[in-house]
Amino acid sequence: MVGRANRLSASSTCGLNGPQNYCILGYLEDEKKCFICDSRQSYHLYNQESHRIENVITTFDPERKTKWWQSENGVHEVTIQLDLEALFQFSHLVLTFKSFRPAAMLVERSKDYGQTWKVFRYFAEDCAFHFPWVSLGPAKRIDEVICDDRYSSLEPSTEGEVKRMRALDPSFNIDDPYTPHIQEQITLTNLRVKFTRLITLGDTLLQRKKRSPQVKYYYALYEMVVRGSCFCHGHASMCMPMGLLYPRRTNCERCQEFYNDAPWRPSSQTQPHVCRRCNCHGHSETCHFDMAQYQASGGVSGGVCDNCRHDRVGPHCELCRPYLYQDPRLSLDDPQGSCDCDATGSLENGLCDPVSGRCVCKENVGGERCDRCKFGFYGLSQEDPTGCQRCTCNFLGSVLTPYPCDQQTGQCVCQSLAVGPLCDECRPGYWGLGNTVYPCSPCNCDHGGAYSDTCSSVDGQCQCRPNMVNRRCSDPAPGYFLAGLDFYLYEAENARTTDMPVTWTGPGFVRVLDGVGLRFTVDNLPESLDYQLVIRYEQEVRVTVAMKNNLKHKWKLYQQPNIKTLQCSLPRCDGQTGTLLNSCAFWFCFFQMGLIPTIESVQDFCSQSDVDQFQRFRCFELDSEQRILPDVCEGLIRSLSARIHNGAMVCRCNLQGSHGPSCSKLGGRCDCKPNVIGRCCDSCAPLTYGFGPSGCAPCDCDPRGAIAELCDQVRGQCPCRREVGGRRCDQCLPGYFGFPLCRPCECNGLAELCDQHTGVCRDCRKHSTGDNCQRCLDGYFGDPASREPCKPCLCPDTQSSGRFFARTCNRDSRSGSLTCDCLTGHTGARCDACAAGFYGQLTRPGDGCRMCVCNDNADLADPDACDSVTGECLRCRHNTHGAHCQNCKPGYYGNALSQDCRECSCDRRGTEVAQCPLGSRCFCDSLTGQCPCRSGVVGVLCDECADGFWNLQGGSGCQPCQCDPANSLSNHCDKVTGQCQCRAEFGGRRCDGCGENHFGNPDLQCVSCDCNMDGTDRPACDPFTGECLCRVGVMGIFCDECAPGYDQAFPACTPCHPCALLVANEVHDVHLDVQRMRTLVSRHSGQLKPEDSGRLRRMLEMQSKLDSLANLTGNSVPRFKAVENLFVRLLYVHDDPTSVLNTEINNIRHEFTKLLNNLKHNTSRDPGLNTTELQGKYGLLKILLSSKLLVVLL
Repeated sequence: MVGRANRLSASSTCGLNGPQNYCILGYLEDEKKCFICDSRQSYHLYNQESHRIENVITTFDPERKTKWWQSENGVHEVTIQLDLEALFQFSHLVLTFKSFRPAAMLVERSKDYGQTWKVFRYFAEDCAFHFPWVSLGPAKRIDEVICDDRYSSLEPSTEGEVKRMRALDPSFNIDDPYTPHIQEQITLTNLRVKFTRLITLGDTLLQRKKRSPQVKYYYALYEMVVRGSCFCHGHASMCMPMGLLYPRRTNCERCQEFYNDAPWRPSSQTQPHVCRRCNCHGHSETCHFDMAQYQASGGVSGGVCDNCRHDRVGPHCELCRPYLYQDPRLSLDDPQGSCDCDATGSLENGLCDPVSGRCVCKENVGGERCDRCKFGFYGLSQEDPTGCQRCTCNFLGSVLTPYPCDQQTGQCVCQSLAVGPLCDECRPGYWGLGNTVYPCSPCNCDHGGAYSDTCSSVDGQCQCRPNMVNRRCSDPAPGYFLAGLDFYLYEAENARTTDMPVTWTGPGFVRVLDGVGLRFTVDNLPESLDYQLVIRYEQEVRVTVAMKNNLKHKWKLYQQPNIKTLQCSLPRCDGQTGTLLNSCAFWFCFFQMGLIPTIESVQDFCSQSDVDQFQRFRCFELDSEQRILPDVCEGLIRSLSARIHNGAMVCRCNLQGSHGPSCSKLGGRCDCKPNVIGRCCDSCAPLTYGFGPSGCAPCDCDPRGAIAELCDQVRGQCPCRREVGGRRCDQCLPGYFGFPLCRPCECNGLAELCDQHTGVCRDCRKHSTGDNCQRCLDGYFGDPASREPCKPCLCPDTQSSGRFFARTCNRDSRSGSLTCDCLTGHTGARCDACAAGFYGQLTRPGDGCRMCVCNDNADLADPDACDSVTGECLRCRHNTHGAHCQNCKPGYYGNALSQDCRECSCDRRGTEVAQCPLGSRCFCDSLTGQCPCRSGVVGVLCDECADGFWNLQGGSGCQPCQCDPANSLSNHCDKVTGQCQCRAEFGGRRCDGCGENHFGNPDLQCVSCDCNMDGTDRPACDPFTGECLCRVGVMGIFCDECAPGYDQAFPACTPCHPCALLVANEVHDVHLDVQRMRTLVSRHSGQLKPEDSGRLRRMLEMQSKLDSLANLTGNSVPRFKAVENLFVRLLYVHDDPTSVLNTEINNIRHEFTKLLNNLKHNTSRDPGLNTTELQGKYGLLKILLSSKLLVVLL
């Protein structure tokens, strides 16, 4: 701020156009309260009445409290503005006030020399009132504008500060002060402080003084401190004022010339960001910054040299011009060499590296001078952009000579198994060249799965037969299989017999007796081949086989642990049907027959070595005996099957009997479900049945009731004994019981069925019941065991009529009469009436007697407790009523169902009159007991006022509080007295008047009387003038001292002796008259004419004589000073001096007359007084009275 007085301005300054009065607030009589402000000239030692704005600049003068800036009186909106000459970084602002601090103000900033403004912060004693649109804080972000209420209160009344209004809130952590949003907060060219509201004490609204109260209210500022720094972006430690020597504004916002190797950025203590010098190797004196170059270098260097000399180019003049180079072993100042490169094989017709001089060859060219093709390339050419063409010989199929191909012609030399111009194809029967890392490999196609031994030369894929997959065609496709040698099997059960008898043992075997023959029909052989015949049986027998050509063959026999296998060779069948007529005749337990093709009979199938391996490993015997096969055997059998059947065969797995459509690759056996057999999983195993989605279930025939283990394979029915039944033969037939010793049921001819285990009869007929149907049902009478039929009871009607009200009936054996056993609630010989406590319409079918529902509030033993037809309760007890005694009677409440009905106890004062009539009980809610309350009354019993109401005792219910909304804390009041909760300065029951020790207009403002409450009556002060109303024995403006004639120990103020009190009262009155006369003389002395000097002299004499009466009682001067202050205040009630003078003189005459009479009375009453002194005073009062009357005449 020093040196910038001419840049500081204020919108309002006192005394700029001439002297102006202003006053201060004070309480001491001798203190001077009003002064002159004359700011037409600047402040100096002899002109301390000047209060211009430049006075706020700190000078550290010891007498600096004698100068300040001050605004005009009563002006609320005042602005102080600081205009800086350049852009600065603002730190904080401190304001020190001489006057009260403003009730409301704000601080603004500008970055464009006053064109636009933004608010820094608001300040107010009541932010919500003065700036309702502004947040109260604390700030949630660093740039949020808030209102602060800490620096706008009444105290202190002077030297109050707005402390350190910082540009940046210290509660926020700032990592980088140069970010744009931080710079936006702290940089400025102008600072403006706006005062928008003065603090006043309320007397501006009451017009209590002769002088305008506005003279006491203004803004006065001792000091204004603005802290900040030059905005040099951290690149300077100090700044200088800008004058004629520095006409251009600068903030260190760019680097100097030739210091552009790094980007300009603001500096900080941790990141200096200095401007670096460009490196042009002495070949240039100017440079500029290039961001692309800086980023390409990884942030190392961004300076680009301008106009490089000495045949230099490059960002740093570090490169030579084309066709020249600089030897790196020599200095950059040494001469440059010329390039020596073959123009045909090098780039740019012989261009070399500018640093090393090395030739830059085309892509496929090598050599120090770029004069030959690289290894694997041929045909160096000027027109070829890459220089040479690549040799395209397949390196796996070609012979590696010193070069992959001829360097001039590109010709390839192939290996033995490769063919083609590029040696990239295999000879027939081989594959893989160019598609694998190996040279040509044999096709190795499967003998049976592929059509031939040739394959694709690209991927080696053989030509597969139908449904064969993989490269070699050796596997069946998914869902297909390759048949084993024993694939063609024929079950003995499916053969036809001759005329001889045969015994079937179920699935699996056929027991053949002597002389019996089996005829198999074979019509599914794939082609005519040599087959081996295999027969599986269980014992050694003689076997004769008759062929249709009448040839007989002997058999070679193989034995397994349980099943023996017979093998013989058969000639090829005539034709393609393959039917064997009467293929075998034998005597034994026959299992199955199979036909196995021989490998030798398949033409052009395999080599002799394969046949030898087939025989050496006994592949035929192992397969026919169903043993595990070696890999050699399995491969030959798979190939043989694919050849015979022209590919793979479909699995055909039964969807119900198998777990899925797939089968084993060899043999085609499907994955069968439990108890399912067959290659295709299409039949049940022996001793099982019910082929279906869950497989087959075991027969599980019960041996106690079945005559065999086998069951029907469809239904599962086991063969049972005569009296036994059930699928498993595990229970008795209907009409029998006691399995396994089943016997007939015993039911007296009245039932056909009984329990299978206990023999208890079921579905007894003719109204009978019991384990053996031996007695009658309830409601019937008779003796079934004696064959006497059961007859219906009439109570009063039959059971089917809907009017049967008994459990049963009994017949007297002697008289034969019937007696009904009535149901509960019924009575009478025939149960035709309801008992006490029950009701019902017995003449209506389906009805009956039901218990009366009276909720335990009636004596059901009483015949008249309820109506016997409708069930309505007639004699309710426990203060209840209703059809079921379910409610409390009117005037009662509670739970009738718990016999808890209590009388309503409503408060009649708060209950509606209609619901609580005099002379009768009150009515309330029958369940809760809630009484019907009047408006404004609450409580279950209507016995208290609601919030906002009072005076329940008033007889008309509770009345609204009607608290003044502006002067009370809420609309709630004391519910007994009605007293509202008033704000501090307000009072009255409704807070519609000024409070205790306050006066004024409550609609505008209530001002504190400041009376001492220990010395006042109630009310403490006059509600209109604010005058304190002292109690007896107390005096003073604020009723804070004891009156004459009373002991001076405040606040007790006990009375003195009666004599002293009388004298003190009179002297006190005299003293008041003295003061009035003194004021009267001093006030009108300037209005006297020259001829009035004699009269003035006489008045002064009277004043002197009256002064001698002031010390009659020895009262102290300070106490009379307080009285004097009070009287001075009363002089300013009116404005017209003439009327005031006349009124005061009249008052003095009246008071002196009264005083004279009192003195006469006291003299005659108390003979102990000093009569001589009193007579002297008496004469003196006469003189005073005559003098005052003379003044009146004047």
